[in-house]
Amino acid sequence: MINPRKNSRPRAASQPRQLPRLVLAALFAWSPTILIAGAGDAASTYGLGPVNVGSAQAFSVFDSGAWATYYNPAALARSPEGEVTAVIQYGDQELRARSRGGSAPFERGNNVLSDQSSELLLLGIKTRMAGTSDGGGTPVYLGINVGVDEFTSNALPFAANTSEEGQFLRFQSQPLFLSLGGAIGNLLHGVDVGVSARLTLAAKARLEAVSDLAGNTDSERLSLEAEPSLSPSVGANIRLNDVLCGSQACLPFGLKPELALFWRDESSYDVDVDANVVIPGVIPEPGLDLALTTLDTFQPRVYGVGLLLPINKFELVATVERQQWSRLEKEFAGDTVRNQADLKFSDITVTRLGARYQWDDALTLYGGIAIEDSPLKSRQSQDVNFLDTDRLIVGVGADYRINNTPIIGKPLVLSIAYQYQQLDDADFDLTSINSPTDPAPYETVRADGDVHVISGSLSLRF
Repeated sequence: MINPRKNSRPRAASQPRQLPRLVLAALFAWSPTILIAGAGDAASTYGLGPVNVGSAQAFSVFDSGAWATYYNPAALARSPEGEVTAVIQYGDQELRARSRGGSAPFERGNNVLSDQSSELLLLGIKTRMAGTSDGGGTPVYLGINVGVDEFTSNALPFAANTSEEGQFLRFQSQPLFLSLGGAIGNLLHGVDVGVSARLTLAAKARLEAVSDLAGNTDSERLSLEAEPSLSPSVGANIRLNDVLCGSQACLPFGLKPELALFWRDESSYDVDVDANVVIPGVIPEPGLDLALTTLDTFQPRVYGVGLLLPINKFELVATVERQQWSRLEKEFAGDTVRNQADLKFSDITVTRLGARYQWDDALTLYGGIAIEDSPLKSRQSQDVNFLDTDRLIVGVGADYRINNTPIIGKPLVLSIAYQYQQLDDADFDLTSINSPTDPAPYETVRADGDVHVISGSLSLRF
């Protein structure tokens, strides 16, 4: 366990290229710890691309674009169109903690814990690999998603910290996002199926160095390895009229509902650091061996069901998903930075509702709402001091399709969406081994916040 020095102030997060100094500083606690850490990312926290941002992810398991690769790969087969789409996404977060008093409150300049922005550049590709939509063979589709943080300037951000003033569990930087998968249309009559995988990394670093007490090193030897792993997803889309009625329309009022079943496995980014340090006159040869193991951007296992109901120019959708956050308890129990916190998590059920309206051949409007309970059960977490609250998520968006574009000769779709998240009030007790009140809390804070997300995209259809 690594503890912050008493009364120290947070500093900016270290970047991967500063690893030697980060290892020394963290392991010896010569410097104050960094602030922002978490267990979520943009795909689940906001949604990827305008349709998911603007519908609060209600349409995520039915939209047939490139982002179906991550949410429900079977949806790739809902449309024969291929696409190349580029997304710029910006999130503005104001995450707050208001002091409710205590025996030794942390000195704060204001109530804002974090007002950092989330800046994403995303690229999605979907293409038909075989078959056609008119019965000429079984159609097979391929999808690829890539995303990077801060518009490519921060591909692999990472932070794992303790915090004396509190830190939010989610809303941290987005690590490198990469997923790929495919779908087979009409594998059974009225049934599309798909499989995909998200790439995650397990990094291992080894540092050997001779240092003085001021942290100046020489004779350094540093090695870094990254081992990839794949987190699978599977999905199935079922056209109920086709399955139940064949080629005839037998459901009341001519309805043609669709059912989606989906499952995504858990994923996380892990880092292991081994260090051997010699300090002449203090730590002689063979040196002091130190080890640190921690994780970042955990994504829970998710499974659920969605129902899509087309009615004239409207599409109404409802999805219910179960997120297995309780599995994160075991991960944090083996985390060197945060294992002392004894964090407890609950599995949660998230309900999403959305609607889409085809205004005319060019313009489509959509919106959605979701209510998400916090998975964090712990009111206090020793030294780590995680904060997380229930959220209300609402979004709106629009697509504008230009079928006859000059020069290109292919359809272009311009999309824009806005999402607002309201973080409800929740109280937490802050504790620290460095506090004179230890093991009792030194302060109670009330966490809340507001998040605004804007997502825009340009898609070439073919």
